[in-house]
Order: sequence, then C-alpha cells, then structure tokens
Amino acid sequence: MADSVTLIASGRVQAGMGEALAGWHARQADALSRQTGFLSTDLLPPRSGAKSDIWTIRISFASTEELEAWQSSTTCRDLLAAAAPLLVGGVFEEHREQADSFPGSRSDVTEVIFSKVRAGMSDQFRGWAQRIQAAQAGYPGYLGMYLQPPQGGGEGHWVTILRYDSASHLEAWMNSRQRADLLAESRQFMEREELVRITTSFPGWVPVDPVSGQGPPNWKTAMLVLLGLYPIVMLELRLLSPILSGLGIHGALGTFIGNSISVALTSFLTMPWFVQTFNWWLFPGIASPRALTRRGVQIICLLYLLEVAVLWKLLPF
Repeated sequence: MADSVTLIASGRVQAGMGEALAGWHARQADALSRQTGFLSTDLLPPRSGAKSDIWTIRISFASTEELEAWQSSTTCRDLLAAAAPLLVGGVFEEHREQADSFPGSRSDVTEVIFSKVRAGMSDQFRGWAQRIQAAQAGYPGYLGMYLQPPQGGGEGHWVTILRYDSASHLEAWMNSRQRADLLAESRQFMEREELVRITTSFPGWVPVDPVSGQGPPNWKTAMLVLLGLYPIVMLELRLLSPILSGLGIHGALGTFIGNSISVALTSFLTMPWFVQTFNWWLFPGIASPRALTRRGVQIICLLYLLEVAVLWKLLPF
C-alpha cells in the first residue's frame, strides 16, 4: 500500500491580499475534493503579530502518484495561475513530506465541525464553503483551517477543523453576524452541523479556564498524570501481575487488563482529585503566576520523591 504524501506550498502574499488568498484556497479545496486520492487540505496564515507575510497550504494525497496527477492537471495549473497576482513573485515554493496530522499548537483553540449535507446537494455546500472560508480568514487570530470531504467522495459528513489563537478570537467569529447569516443560507442544503471544541491535549482529564477558555500547559497536566499513575502501576506490578500469571493469562492480555485498570483509575480517581487539589497551580491567574508555578513544581517533585520512597521495597531489585 502506498504511503500518503503531503505537498507543502508556501508563498509571500501581497499586502492586503490575505482574505483573497483564503477565498482562492476555498476554490482550490473544492476542486481537490473531486480529485482521486485527495485526503485533506489546510491553510496556515502567518501567526498574529508575526512579521512574516508567508502563508502555507498543505495538501495531502493517498499516494505520490495521485498527488502528481493533481499537479499535472489543467485544473491545478489554472488555479495556480489565478493565485499568481496574489503572491510576491507570483509563485508558491513547494516541497513534499510524509503526511501527518493537522498541525497545531499548545495554545491554539480548535473547533471541529461535522457538516451533514443533504443528498445530492454537495455542489451547493461547496460553493457556500468557499464563502465562509474566505470570511473567517478575515477575523483576528485566525490560524488556518483543514477541510476533508466525505470518504470516497460520496455523500456524508464534511469535516472542517478551524483554528484560532485564543478562545476569545474564535468566539468573535463563531458569534458574528456574518457567520449567522451564512449559516442561515446553509439550511437549504445542510441537514445538521455538530461542533466539538478542543482546547487541551488532555480532554476529559482537565477543565479549561473559564476566563481564557484555555486548558493548562500540557507539561503541568503531564506532571499530575505521572503523580497519579506511578503508584497505580507499581501496585499493579506487585499485586495484580502475580494473580494474572497464576491464572495462566498471556502477558499481552495481562498487560491490556493492567493498562485498562490504570486508565480507569487515573481518569476517575487520581486525576479528578489532583486537578481539584492543584487548581491554584493549573490556573494561577494574574496573582504571581511565576511564583505559584515554581511552588507547584517543587511540591509535586517532593511528592514524586515520597512516592518512590514509600514504594521502594514494593518490587524486588
């Protein structure tokens, strides 16, 4: 089976032409969705406050051959010609890499949108998607979007992954009158729309800050996960593993059982308690955040040492 491949196209955009490029990318995404082997595309503008004016487009195909078929097509050439006036120098710089997940940042806020289009009305949805993509790119904090058509190119759910640099900027677009008007138009051809907000790499284990809408830094959550997971694993190795071995359970199945118990206890016992106990550290607010962060790290490191000391003789050397 051929490995999927991603084309990375970067270009310096003419002053004031960012929104026009977003509209152009929407047309490109529409054309790509009709191409054999197309997997996904996303548009990444410069980050807010960055001096760079380079925009990046990522296009993933199931195989190199299918990507090359797209690049050699008349449609692709026509689209690149249409983009030329928007770019300094008139061309994108391109290179390929192995396809990977949609790029993100720890601080980004991501909205995943599942759009169920009525049977036979995909063309209407495509035209509407072009307009809404161009509109959302004009709002502050926009970091890019990822568009994936239904698998196999048939009817079904279209997936849009929309990223902004903060919850407030995302909310400004999601609650805007412009988006409301566009959604009103979509009722003619869209059955429903489902939205999922992602603000942390540990959804379900930690809450988000009600003020900023952001989750805590991933490294803080990881420290709490380790604090709760280590004693669970140690007790399983000492108490559960001999029982499973005595029952003649294969090591692979025994490991699965142990991991299942570890995840359950971490999710429903240790993490809820630690998140509540260290809430002051996860979300220090504006009151001496650096001092609180250092204090929390010191306390957790001391708890690490205490756990190791208490459980030191639990397992043979």
